Amino acid sequence: MASFIEFLQGNPLYIVGFVCLIIFFIVSLLKKAIKLLVIALILFVGYSYYLNDIFDAYQGSLGSLELLESKAETLIKETLEQ
Repeated sequence: MASFIEFLQGNPLYIVGFVCLIIFFIVSLLKKAIKLLVIALILFVGYSYYLNDIFDAYQGSLGSLELLESKAETLIKETLEQ
């Protein structure tokens, strides 16, 4: 490792190339992280929309069940009164 550092100190052009490689590597990692965050955000929004849609359907089915229950109660009351 010491010989590598001495080599870099003796050749400043390699230092510039090494620093450029490190910068390109960091930029590449940041791009991948941003892509991953965008994909995660899209999946989260889609899943939230799906859950909202399912919840609306569930609430609609509860309303129709309450309506069915009230109709059944009135029918039972009418039959018992006769």
